[in-house]
Amino acid sequence: MVLQRNQDNVAVRNEQFTVHYEEIHLQAWRLALYLCGRREDAEDLLAETVAGAIRNFDKLRDVSKFKGWFLKSMRNLHIDHIRRAKRQMDVADFGGDVMVWERLGRYPQIEGPQRSTETRQIFRAIDRLPESLRTPLVLNALEGLDIREIGDVMGLGQSAVKVRIHRARKKLMELLGEDFEVD
Repeated sequence: MVLQRNQDNVAVRNEQFTVHYEEIHLQAWRLALYLCGRREDAEDLLAETVAGAIRNFDKLRDVSKFKGWFLKSMRNLHIDHIRRAKRQMDVADFGGDVMVWERLGRYPQIEGPQRSTETRQIFRAIDRLPESLRTPLVLNALEGLDIREIGDVMGLGQSAVKVRIHRARKKLMELLGEDFEVD
């Protein structure tokens, strides 16, 4: 009887997890691809994150924070992978010179040759930002996360997130130069 009840609880927990995960799975995939740069590595990171999240789902007290909790778990796993790789190698290879915008595929919708050139300039500049500025900018501007969600993912307060996004935009404009015009 106790075994059956435990199996029922596991089934309910897995079903609840699935419902919440389905709401964010595309966003999680894009973040994994952004973080890793290579499809195979992104698949591994996503699979590892899902497995860990299923194991720890019952520890999540407020399911309304599932997205931030899940994405933060993914980011932390990625950081752990980088640390392990750095211990194994002097120089880690983060995907060569393949730029973030090329890896993500869906960004942006390019229309015409001039738009294509402008878009490349923007995303090359984004790629040149330090990770601490690039991540909140990408999560906000490209993924549509709000300040609170970004704070949850990055382990920062809302004011720190706002400051980083502001600094990222300012640095982005410096990198693009004053002659650059965005329609």
